Amino acid sequence: MSQKLQLTDQVSENICQKLMQGKPLTQICREKELPSISVVYKWISQHQEFANKIVQARKIGCQTYLDEMITELENADNKNIMVVREKLHHYRWLASKLLPIYGDKQQIVQDTKVEITWQQPQEKVIEAESD
Repeated sequence: MSQKLQLTDQVSENICQKLMQGKPLTQICREKELPSISVVYKWISQHQEFANKIVQARKIGCQTYLDEMITELENADNKNIMVVREKLHHYRWLASKLLPIYGDKQQIVQDTKVEITWQQPQEKVIEAESD
């Protein structure tokens, strides 16, 4: 952890880049040049733009996890297939929470307004007006 605990573009980019590579935030914050996890969480709560970058980086990192798991699954053998299977199950669950497209059910929101009007034939309207 550095002495300077200020959110700069360089620090923000560094954290987000590592998140996109699939590294957990707790592991990233253990590096000497980066702030502690509590400082990063404080920045997330105080800076909306930084919070949005973190969310986007985590989504990309989740995709990275899935790509790595596919490779690991393809290279699995009889000795480690159960471990790989369990890890894949965990990452699939994580992806379903971070990326709704991989979720158990997809929610479709439709906001449609239907307006029904009753119209009388033109002849009856004319008759009613003349009465």
